[in-house]
Amino acid sequence: MWRVTRKGLRAHKLRFALTALAVLLGVAFMSGTMVLTDTIEKTFDDLFADVNAGVDAAVRSKESLEGNFGPEQRARIPADLLPAVAAVDGVKAADGDIDFYAQLVDKDDETIGNPSQGPPTFGSNWSEVDELNPWRLQPGSRPPEAAGEVVIDKGSADEGDFEVGDRVSILVVSGAPQEYEIAGIAKFGDADGPAGASFALFTTAEAQRVAGADGQFDAIAAVAERGVSEAQLRDRIRDALDDKDLEVLTGAEITEEDQNEIQDLVSFIRIPLVIFAGIALLVGSFIIFNTFSIVVAQRTREMALLRAIGGSRFQVTASVVAEAFVVGVLASLIGLLAGIGLSSVLKVALNGFGFEIPAGASVIRTSTVVLSLMVGTVITVLSALVPAWKAARVPPIAAIRDVAVEQSVNVARRGTVGGAILLFGAGAILLGLFGDLDQGVYAVALGTLAVFVGATVLGPVFARPSCAVIGWPLPRLRGMAGTLARENAMRNPRRTSATAAALMIGVAIVGFFTVLASSLKESVNAQVDRAFQADFVLNTGFGFGAFGGFSPDLAARVAELPEVEASSPLRFGTVKVDGDDDFLVAFDPETVLELFKLDPRKGTFTDLDENSVAVSERIANRKGWKLGTEIPVQFPNGERELTIRTIYGTGEREGLSDFGLSLEGYALGYPEVVDNQVYVRLADGVSPAEGRKALERVAKPYPNAEIQDQTEFKESFSGQINQILGLVYVLLVLAVFIALIGIANTLALSVYERTRELGLLRAVGMTRRQLRSSVRWEAVIIAVLGTVIGIAIGVFFGFAVIKSLRDQGFEKFAPSVGQLIIIVIAAGFAGVVAALFPARRAAKLDVLRAISTE
Repeated sequence: MWRVTRKGLRAHKLRFALTALAVLLGVAFMSGTMVLTDTIEKTFDDLFADVNAGVDAAVRSKESLEGNFGPEQRARIPADLLPAVAAVDGVKAADGDIDFYAQLVDKDDETIGNPSQGPPTFGSNWSEVDELNPWRLQPGSRPPEAAGEVVIDKGSADEGDFEVGDRVSILVVSGAPQEYEIAGIAKFGDADGPAGASFALFTTAEAQRVAGADGQFDAIAAVAERGVSEAQLRDRIRDALDDKDLEVLTGAEITEEDQNEIQDLVSFIRIPLVIFAGIALLVGSFIIFNTFSIVVAQRTREMALLRAIGGSRFQVTASVVAEAFVVGVLASLIGLLAGIGLSSVLKVALNGFGFEIPAGASVIRTSTVVLSLMVGTVITVLSALVPAWKAARVPPIAAIRDVAVEQSVNVARRGTVGGAILLFGAGAILLGLFGDLDQGVYAVALGTLAVFVGATVLGPVFARPSCAVIGWPLPRLRGMAGTLARENAMRNPRRTSATAAALMIGVAIVGFFTVLASSLKESVNAQVDRAFQADFVLNTGFGFGAFGGFSPDLAARVAELPEVEASSPLRFGTVKVDGDDDFLVAFDPETVLELFKLDPRKGTFTDLDENSVAVSERIANRKGWKLGTEIPVQFPNGERELTIRTIYGTGEREGLSDFGLSLEGYALGYPEVVDNQVYVRLADGVSPAEGRKALERVAKPYPNAEIQDQTEFKESFSGQINQILGLVYVLLVLAVFIALIGIANTLALSVYERTRELGLLRAVGMTRRQLRSSVRWEAVIIAVLGTVIGIAIGVFFGFAVIKSLRDQGFEKFAPSVGQLIIIVIAAGFAGVVAALFPARRAAKLDVLRAISTE
């Protein structure tokens, strides 16, 4: 039987090569993702190990906040702790560290970096203790020695074309942008900059001043004397300080924490890439199943002869499974090698997005090799099991038949089973989205898989009538070629539905994100119209602290303009309210109602002070809160009891936030205060053009502040959504491409199967052009079938998710009909492209040889 397997592989090498290509691409994507993320982890693990090699102990505040919105934020500690730490027995040297938002401006008055959508832009102090300083000065550089000097990272210097001695403007937290002389350019270890982030390094006194943190550090690091272990130094410092508000860690613990943060970041990259690789492999499994089903059907007489001469069912099954195993192993092996090369391409792409990965050799772990080979091989073998089982059931009497007999579709059984699976999947999705489950995401994932399985099981039931409807115009438009295309698509509903199912998955996800994006855009537009009544917004994107914002000095300048009637900055932050992660916004209580339609129900916003909070009516009703209720709110700087002074109607569901603070209250809760946006209402008689001109004048020193009217503000959200949508489309290209390979493979095998039939058609007068046209239109019918089903599933997914986001304000279900029609048209065109090779092959058949084919 092994000899039969080898001959079967050689005889059908082209069809198996196309099948292997589908597996190869999916495995390449998966292995490339694993190699890339393993490389990032290893590189940064080594980097942080080197950078923190001199740190034996570190002191920092216990107060911190790590919620579901943004990075961890931690309270600062008094700088006067530094002498106490340095005086501890066993401490060789100690120094303080402070990090804050600071953004470099290049020579063209453009900001370097985009912290709201990319790596952060930090300011920090230059440490005079060599063991504690991860920065390495480049030739010709020196440390900052005065308030007007700065050292910048080499990555930013290269991007801004800066050299030592140049002047650079820096946006800082406290006060207006300031100019500094570049005293030096430094590398972060061996990297030009840490993970694409930009750094401006000041003297300690200047860093504290521009951070608005006089007399404070974020942490104090210490170096141990010879013979003192990290644990011993940690314990001595902890005993000497004896402060419950502080925590002391060893250098190893700090390094492990940094490495864990990188692993979390890598997971953020790995998870979506692996998901899309899984989608590609799932699509490929349909192609494998279809290919082996057709091959087995075409080899009915061969299988029957094997049975007739004594071959057992097990031997026949083993022969088909062995073919699948060989195809899977070879495809997985080549895919693994291709993935190693793909990881380099992905690395370059990440560098292009601003996430710089320090130079380092690709890390190829044993787990990556084993998993890639196993996944590709197992999926191939599993997808071939059903065709192999069918091959073993071929009776010996079939050896005398001229053609294979197609099995009819059991409509009742398939309809019942498929419908049950489909309903189960839909129910699981709705339960996960709307039910009170701790891990609703698992229910959604299970439901999504069940919906695809149910649609696949139901496929043969609807394939014949659906193809009849889709192909209905073809006989009138294309004559005999159209008639043949329609009938061939209807001839084998199992094959047609399986081929269409591969495309259905990719299109369903494309349709889902298309519907979700258009609905989110409409929801945001409705929120802006409903809640905002400002004329202009000075916007710097969404971020926290070092991840975006500008100095409160800008809002003060805007408020002084005679063209401005009212203005207020908005500051965003994460908090834990009554133990739950949440999101708040801070504003000026005196002017907020002139800028936003907050719909106060009880109390007044002008009553807000540093010890009070405003809450939405929806949250107040849910929690049973009233005016005067004191609620515990945990900030990065610690927990405080805040009194409810205002209850309002326009909360998070309407596009704002369920919790509001005064600007003073915000400043007490967070170690760093930056404005994310400034809203402006013009004075009576001031035209929009005049108002914009006045705002541009005061905002000129702040190149990260973009002036937008309401229309532009809406478009900025749409642009961000489109950017994400474009990335999703790029990642889905592979899955759709594999699906098109499946269409080409199925048609090629179908042409081979119908060789004699096609020869007879040519003999009775059908032209090559008509034959090519019939094959192409058959591909269009299959592609449109898969696309329509996929879009229907995608629209349902989009509807369910949008409805689940009602509490976040995204309640507009608005699928873009135009975009969905474009997807259908594009799928039809892609079907034509996929059919080019099979159509050309069909047209080139030799008539006499085709007729004589058995």
